[in-house]
This record gives sequence, structure tokens and C-alpha cells, in this order.
Amino acid sequence: MEFLSDDIHTYISDHTTKAPSFLDDLERETWLKVIMPRMLSGHVQGQILKTLSLMKAPTYILEVGTFTGYASHFLAEGLTKNGEFHAIEINEELEPIIKKYWALSPKYEQMQLHIGPAAELLARIQRPWDLVFLDADKKGLLAYYELLIPMLPVGGILLVDNILWSGKVVEELAPNDKDTKAILALNKHINIDPRVEQVILSVRDGIMLVRKV
Repeated sequence: MEFLSDDIHTYISDHTTKAPSFLDDLERETWLKVIMPRMLSGHVQGQILKTLSLMKAPTYILEVGTFTGYASHFLAEGLTKNGEFHAIEINEELEPIIKKYWALSPKYEQMQLHIGPAAELLARIQRPWDLVFLDADKKGLLAYYELLIPMLPVGGILLVDNILWSGKVVEELAPNDKDTKAILALNKHINIDPRVEQVILSVRDGIMLVRKV
């Protein structure tokens, strides 16, 4: 399901601050070499992440599911001088491309990549996360959410990507559609969670912005 016309998408893209040129190179390399390149965030979503990060000025940032590392550059923009950026990615084959372009970031020395299953790594990498971008496997989202919320300080921000799942959240659920079922369960869970307040941003495939209260 397309929420906006191609012309509107183009207009939004044309009127959004462009990404640094090296991220254009990363985007091209992702499309040339990596399976499912559509998972890359793109500069419009990236600019939203950057703006939120700059507004929050986080000391601790976590990205769960970094893919080729495109969104990492935008998330790290607001990192404080002595802050830490941590990213988790399960696909070890993506490590070379992630680190190749991370090395071009002015925040590179503060960025740490962890390769492996998110559930295991989240139990080991514990910080008072000021800003979290959750873009991992959909079936694990609720478990990751429950691991992360206790770590967030009051006022901490958790962003969950793909929360509208191409409009499938309002369509009839197919019996074998486990990903949509998992997203629906997470959305319902967040909606009644007294620990947070939230809003869905209808950008790209939907981002749930969650704030711990």
C-alpha cells in the first residue's frame, strides 16, 4: 500500500537536506552488492533521525539492526563529546561495508559495532540509552522492546522502524504472516504500556516514536 504518490515522495526528497556525498556512495554500493537493498533508510528518514539526535544530544545511542550502516551516520550526529554509539547487526558479511563508511564519520572513534544475535548482545551491552533506533527482525521486536525499555532513563527515546509494514497493519491478516502479526502485537503492547507515551510518524514505512515517562 502506497500512502503518498510518487510525485509527493519526490517533492519531499527534493526539499529535504541532502546526505553527505559519501552516503550516496554507500547507497549505490548497497544497491549493487547487498540483498534487499530497500532496507536502507534513505536521506529523508536519515534527516529525521539526525534532527531527533541533535535535539536530544544523547550520551548513549543504540541501533539494533544496522544493515549497511547508513542510518548510523545520522543517529550519531547528536552524540555528546564523550558519548557512545553502539550498533548491533546479525549479518557478519555486512561488517566490511559498515566499517568502510563508518570510517568517514566524524564520530567514528565513538562508534562500536557488535555482530551477533540482538537478544544475546542486548543482555550484555547495557547502558542508560538516551536514544534507540530499533530496526531488527520483526518477530523479535516485542522481546527487544521489553529488554530495552528498562534501560532507558526517563525522557529516553525509542524509535521503531517499519511499524506500518507497507499498510498491512490495517489489512486482513494472512494466517501465515508472522511479521505483520508481530508488528501488530508490538503496536498494541506499546499503546497500553503505562511506562511510555508514543506517536506514529507516517514517514516511509512508519516510525513509532516512544518516549519513556
